[in-house]
Order: sequence, then structure tokens, then C-alpha cells
Amino acid sequence: MNKAILFLLILLNIIENQLPAQVVPDKNHWPIIIRKGDQLFEGDKLFRFMGLAAPNIQQNESQIRVDLTNRFPDEFEIRDILDGIRRIGGRATRTFSLSVYSPDDKNMPVYITARRQYNEEAFQCLDRVIALSHEYDVRLIIPFIASQTFGGIRGVDEFSAIAGKPKGAFWTDPEQKEDFKHFLTFILNRKNTINGILYKDDPAILAWQLGNEFGSYPGDRGLKYDDWSPKILGWSLEMADYIKKIDPNHLVMEAGGADRDKLIADPNIDIISDHLYEYWNKMAGRPSRLAPFALESYKQCKGKKPLMIDEFGLGSTENLRELMQTIRETNIVGGLLWSIRSHRRDGGWYYHNEGGTPVNSFHVPGFSAGFVYDEVRLLDLLRKESYLIRGIPAPEIEKPAPEPILLLKNDGFTWRGSAGAAFYSIERSETFNGPWKIIATGLEDSVLADVIKFEPSPEASEPLTLYTDESAETGKLYFYRIKGENVAGSTNYSQIVKVQK
Repeated sequence: MNKAILFLLILLNIIENQLPAQVVPDKNHWPIIIRKGDQLFEGDKLFRFMGLAAPNIQQNESQIRVDLTNRFPDEFEIRDILDGIRRIGGRATRTFSLSVYSPDDKNMPVYITARRQYNEEAFQCLDRVIALSHEYDVRLIIPFIASQTFGGIRGVDEFSAIAGKPKGAFWTDPEQKEDFKHFLTFILNRKNTINGILYKDDPAILAWQLGNEFGSYPGDRGLKYDDWSPKILGWSLEMADYIKKIDPNHLVMEAGGADRDKLIADPNIDIISDHLYEYWNKMAGRPSRLAPFALESYKQCKGKKPLMIDEFGLGSTENLRELMQTIRETNIVGGLLWSIRSHRRDGGWYYHNEGGTPVNSFHVPGFSAGFVYDEVRLLDLLRKESYLIRGIPAPEIEKPAPEPILLLKNDGFTWRGSAGAAFYSIERSETFNGPWKIIATGLEDSVLADVIKFEPSPEASEPLTLYTDESAETGKLYFYRIKGENVAGSTNYSQIVKVQK
């Protein structure tokens, strides 16, 4: 063989081995979700779900550092969320909108950094979310942009600001529309750096959502809804048409803020969405029961387009039970309880307070710290409903995994937790090889305390100390290990940690 040809073949082989392996989806097992009438299908099977929204799976917005140098979720944190959703029986989840730069957020990392400029680190995080969803059999709804101006996850007004445009230009300015189409072209054609699949071809995507709660745009700013609804409608229909031209494979979900009948009638809008909250209903002087609102929306969509309740919550267990039953007993495609947070890579959990309510996010499988918002009962109920809506029996609870990682913290310990662990047991020995003695059991790692603040602070940015060995004697050498447990069993032990007291 010619030496030049041989060298070229060797070089091509090296390059091929350095590229990420492409995961080719099995279209028979995991086909792209399609719409038929007012229902969704996975191949020839009806696709319905009940689960948890995951608004920080693509960007941590809680327990942030004082200088706002926040971090994107790593593989452990992404897996923890997806495994929690899977353990509840969820087949789908919803990320939150992709963040836009604002000088008010200083060093906070975002997805859209400037006009027509995008953060590769951020999108590599989203790559990992999408790629790992294959492993956990969880489909993703991804909203593109928020109507709101949330700290760290800013939206349409900031999108205008980075282009030097005034507030409100997002909806009607021709240059702004072209800027957003540039963003859509970038994301839909992106090749995932983890699995090698183009976003527009990836079955992990259940639906692209035009944005988050466009209906709140005029209300949040004291503007007249009747003036802005036609603008939001025109923008929504134009962008849905553009998305379908680039990505005809995936479903498009609207984001509200416009005449619903016209959204239903548009051929490029596949799914209608509702967000239903007892707390916000009460704040607005509306009836608190949520099921009648879902039923009213379903009647409007019946026979025309699928309806999803892609956010619901902040209510009593009985109110949410009635809503989930209504979703299941009608042909509403599914619902997502707001919302799940993950274990932290450096110990404990992320927490996020919801609008001043008692709800500080959900942590699977539920803990006594969430007693005030009935966390354990609600998650048990959600798991039951997630299998009922799919028409299959709920499997046995799985034992937790992976094993925890024990970490020193101040004069005690914290630990990287295990998905599905209801509690932990710590053992101590005076030698590396034992014998081991249980010194604490029944320890929970969801222990929201007064020191957790929901603004940037030194306390918020550091994990809590979860256990201190008060029985240890000063001057002695000890070895510690920990395991996670639930009703099904326990994890393997953590690594062994040596401590000189």
C-alpha cells in the first residue's frame, strides 16, 4: 500500500476515535413523538405522562455565589434530576427558558451572551441534558425564551437590550425577528457534542416551546393586554412557521399571550399549554380549584389540538389530586408538577422558594423538611398518577443509587447524595478495615434551615453541614463511611474518610 495512503488512513482513524461516539436512536424503541388530532403518539402507542418540571436542569439559578459566578449543572446533577423523574414514573419534563445576558447579573453565565452570540459552555450543558435523557427514557420540552425578567434567567426585554433596541421591540421589530431566527437556526441545527445528533433529529426533544408565559408580558409591565395580544400572536405564528421549516420532525408548543382559538387553528402549532397554580389564582382573586380550569381548556382543545398542563402546583394536596385525576380522566396529554431540584455536587440539595409560598421545591423521594407543603404525600400521589395515566402498574420502589460521597464540612460532614435515598446511615471505626459501628441512622440530607437564603450570600453558596459526630473523643483518629437507604434497600458504602479529632 502507498505510504501516503496508509498515513491518511491512520490519521482518519485517530480523528474518528477522538470524536464523540454518535448515538443513533432506535426509532422502533424511541421514535420522535408525533401528533394525531388532539393526542400524542410514540410510534403506534399513545403517549401520556405525569411528572415534574425541571427548571434548573439546564442552569442552576439557586444558592448562587455572591459575585454571581454561578455554575452550570454537571453530569452528576443532571443525572440526579433525570433519575428522580424516572423514579416517580415520569416520561417527560420541561426545562426552563434559555437565559439572556443582562449587566444587572454581572458574571452570571447565560446562554445568549450578546446579539447573535451564544455561550458554548452553556450549550454543552444542554447537550448533556439531551444526551442523558436517552438513558432515563425522559422526553424534554424546551422553551426558548422567557417573557419575564428573572434575575439570572432574563428574557425578551434583555434580548432587545443586547441589540440596542427598546423594550417591546422583540415582538414586532423586523431586525429583532431576524435576530431571533438566527438563534433558532443555531439551536435547531446544533450538533450535540455528547451524542453527535443534531437537535432537530433527536427524539429526546418532545417539543420546542416558543417561550415561557407570554401572557404575563403585558401584565407584568402594566400594559394593556388587548394591545399586546395581537403582537404576540403575530410573532408566535411567524416563529412557529420558521421552526417547522428547519425542523419538521418536532412538535411546537405555544406559550400563551394570544388568542387561543387562533393558536389552535394554526397548522404549525401542535400543542396548547396551561400553567395552573392555586397560589397565583388566589393572589389574582380567582377560584382556587384548578380542575375546572383544566376542564375548560380541554373542552376548547378537544378534537383539535393536544393540551398539556406543563406547570401546576403551589396548592393543597387535595386540590392537586383533583387536578391530576381530571388530567388523567380526560384526554389531556399530561401534567408537570412544579418543580424538582437536584442534589448538589458538593453536598445536600438545591432549594428554591416559590414566590414566598411555603414550597421550597421538591426533592425525590420527599423529606420531613417538606412537611409544611406535604412533600412526601404529594410525591407518592404523583408517582401513583404517573403510572395510572400510562395504564400500567407501578413497579416496586428501587433501592437508591449511586453510593454517596462523604465530604468534610467545618467540624462535621456533608455528602453528595444518592437518587432515591430516603435517609442515610453513618458508620465509624478506629481502623481503616473496621470493625464498623453505626453512630447515626435516619439522617436526611434535605434539611432546609434558616441559614439558607434565596439571594446571593456566602451561606447560600455553600452546602450545609449535615452531621457532626458529637461522641468523638479529642485526639483520636477515626474512619467514617456512609450509605443511602430506602424501603427497597441500600447503596454501597461511600469511600472511607479519615479524621483526626
